[in-house]
Amino acid sequence: MKTVTVDVPEKLYMQAVLIAKEGWFRDENEIISEAIRRFVDTHKPEIIEKQIMEDVHWGLHGKD
Repeated sequence: MKTVTVDVPEKLYMQAVLIAKEGWFRDENEIISEAIRRFVDTHKPEIIEKQIMEDVHWGLHGKD
């Protein structure tokens, strides 16, 4: 494991603490790790490129 220090808005941190207290996650650290994992999973270069190409296609042709 790697320890990372981050600054987050107080309100966001308190929401994470509340979610953990409700039992959805072990603690706020687990929530932050899950958030980073989801971000990384959805921002892989091939996914981003596909989304850009879809936007370009839509922009050129105007069809959904």
